[in-house]
Amino acid sequence: MLKIAGVVLCEILVYTLLKQYKPEFAVISEAASLVLLIFLLGDEIENAISSFSFFFDSSGLPSEYIAVLLKVSGIALITQFSADMCRDSGESAMASKVEFAGKIIITAASIPVIEGFTGLIARLVESV
Repeated sequence: MLKIAGVVLCEILVYTLLKQYKPEFAVISEAASLVLLIFLLGDEIENAISSFSFFFDSSGLPSEYIAVLLKVSGIALITQFSADMCRDSGESAMASKVEFAGKIIITAASIPVIEGFTGLIARLVESV
């Protein structure tokens, strides 16, 4: 956690200085710090994926649901980061469009899960 805090504090300093003198580079430094944070969080991300896999394996749910869950989580994180970068650049209208696009993509990616649950509900209704 100390490494992450150090990276964040350094990024805040670099971003603040660049925003005053070279705003176009401030966004680039923000993106670079995100990449560095993702590398620092690699073990934690791997542990989370393993935990989700174990949960789904023991629950008896279809294994493709884990792929959908991971895909949706990734889309949500990328969407949030992109929208935040737009806001930091003063483009709040673009941030709203990025968030809307993310919601559409998440909905489309969730269709296999929705189909599975509607099929389950249909079988339950037929058995009653």
